[in-house]
Amino acid sequence: MRRPFKLRRFGGTVTALTLKWKIGTKLQLSNLALIVTVLTVTALSFHLLSKLYLIKEARQQMKAEAAAIAQTLQGAGVLSDRSVAEKIAALRELRRAGALIQARLIVFNNASRVVYTNIGAAELRQLRTLDAGSHDGFLIERRPIVAADGRTIGRVLLATKIRDVSALTRLLRGTQLFSAVIGGIAALGMGALLGRHIAKPIRSLTAGMRRFSPKRELPELNIRSRDEVGELAESFRSMAEKLRTYDRQQTDFLQNVSHEMKTPLMAIQGNAEAIRDGIVREEEAEESLDTIVRECQRLKSTVDELIFLSRLDHDGVTELYRFEQTELGPVVKEALDSLRGLADQKGIAVAMTGEWRIEGSFDREKLKRAFINIAGNGLRYACSELVLQAVRSEGGVEIVCTDDGKGFAPGEEKRVFDRFYKGEQGGTGIGLAITRAIVEGHGGTIEARQGEPQGAAIRIWLPLGRQAQA
Repeated sequence: MRRPFKLRRFGGTVTALTLKWKIGTKLQLSNLALIVTVLTVTALSFHLLSKLYLIKEARQQMKAEAAAIAQTLQGAGVLSDRSVAEKIAALRELRRAGALIQARLIVFNNASRVVYTNIGAAELRQLRTLDAGSHDGFLIERRPIVAADGRTIGRVLLATKIRDVSALTRLLRGTQLFSAVIGGIAALGMGALLGRHIAKPIRSLTAGMRRFSPKRELPELNIRSRDEVGELAESFRSMAEKLRTYDRQQTDFLQNVSHEMKTPLMAIQGNAEAIRDGIVREEEAEESLDTIVRECQRLKSTVDELIFLSRLDHDGVTELYRFEQTELGPVVKEALDSLRGLADQKGIAVAMTGEWRIEGSFDREKLKRAFINIAGNGLRYACSELVLQAVRSEGGVEIVCTDDGKGFAPGEEKRVFDRFYKGEQGGTGIGLAITRAIVEGHGGTIEARQGEPQGAAIRIWLPLGRQAQA
């Protein structure tokens, strides 16, 4: 992927320079953006919530401490400086370890005289003002001291500055920031390792793609990932194998076409030169001209089949096929009637068995041509009979064409539909390739197998509804 980063104008045309980023860099930047986002959201939420939380905790702590001090002093009949100081010192020594903040403390007697405090004179004057009711910027907690007989003998005043709580908040934020920096560094390190782990198979796949050639074996990719990268590598292997197969087929195709063209052209050239040089005359010249015409027709037939096969391969089904509701039996019967002369000449009985009164969405002419090719191929190898049997199957019809010849050579049944593949008595080697293209164009399937107990069998399955392939 390319990302634009700058625009320049040359002669009125704006061109975008692009920066190429590797996937590892993108992962690192994504990881960094995620860390920054998490830290920002955490910092903002902490800033908003921590102060409120600490103030609430400080207020609750002050209430508990004021209540404890008042309870400790309530047994005294009179509050004296020495006795109050001793009791509070012992109490606060026990409570110091769990204190969130150190509050300012003043103990007043019943005459509003200070009998104990832990602050200096300047702060004392300020807190006296707070005791009167004004407490801007302070948290204040007051609690009366009640004697055993129910008399109020004094009061406790606890106060703390809100800015002291804010200072604690800032301290916590600093700790949080330090922890976040350490965590961010660790996350970036893990992201770098993860990025390398993800990018390694991609680099291997890229290198394999660059080295790939349909003329050579696929290079070893060494990718063991069981994720999308592994699926991509497997797709590349499959695509590469298909390209190699296609390249091999194209090479075979050119060689076979050259061979098929060369034979009639040599016959045409030889007879034409013989007529031109006067080597053959009169009746022999007529025979040579007949040979030229016959070979030209053979050459034209081959070219026509190649053009038709090319159209089947490359033209869309919508443009090339004309589907309509057609009964299958009459189409196959017409195909066999066109081969009746060849069957009679070879003394081969041709039969149609099974269920043929079946209608479907077919291209009548192309389907007829397919069955001509199948039956014609069977007649070349049959000894005494050729049988076409139709059976209705779920959503379609299955047609099996069997002969009583010697059958396929080992492995030949997998190649009979390849272009220009010819058996011992084969023709141009294009007919069955055209048949396969027509059947697949109808959305069907075709396969070859050994007959039982002998001979060869061609099985075709055709859908009855419109399921043609695009």
